[in-house]
Amino acid sequence: MHIGISEFYVEKNAKLTFTMIHSWGENIAVRPRSVTIIEEGGQFISNYVCMEKVKDVQMYPTTKLVGEGAVARLNSILVAPEGSHLDIGGKALLEVPGTRAEIVTRTISTGGEIINRGNLTGRAEGIRAHLECNGLMLSNKGYISAIPELDAFTGNAELSHEAAVGRIAPEEIEYLMARGMDEEEATATIVRGFLNVNIEGLPESLAKKINETLDTFTYNKGM
Repeated sequence: MHIGISEFYVEKNAKLTFTMIHSWGENIAVRPRSVTIIEEGGQFISNYVCMEKVKDVQMYPTTKLVGEGAVARLNSILVAPEGSHLDIGGKALLEVPGTRAEIVTRTISTGGEIINRGNLTGRAEGIRAHLECNGLMLSNKGYISAIPELDAFTGNAELSHEAAVGRIAPEEIEYLMARGMDEEEATATIVRGFLNVNIEGLPESLAKKINETLDTFTYNKGM
């Protein structure tokens, strides 16, 4: 088992980007634990990518926006092959006016199990936050469970969510095949587009690594 504990503090008008690309062994259980505090005008971007088989991952990072104008963005790309169990989420606490948060997760099951959690809690006037929990099933094995939560403690909080789990629509594949792609190429293109989350703040070398991983997954693993 791997256990990781992380604490982040983003001072006034500071910006921090934190990226995890997990590549564990097939029999490893992983338990990251992290909390972030963001002061006035601060920005925090968290990127999490897990696309290879791992026995069990459970994480639920919490971000507290305690200064006016603080911004948090949490992005995740998750792929669960058969034998993997991913219980992954994130929570943003918007505690003062003028704070903003966004949690965006893209999940794919190729036979593994995914629980996709997300929580936005608005405790002040004039806050805005959005949550996306979208999943794609590419196998009759495994499952995806999307659990979005919105908690408002004021009448002037703007919280929204989008949650969807499904398969690739046949008409999407047919559309691309009509333009010269074979079925495998069409499916890979759709999956690649689904996983194309706008991950900000990465150095060029890391962005290239993520794109190469996505390309390898979509084109070389039977998609």
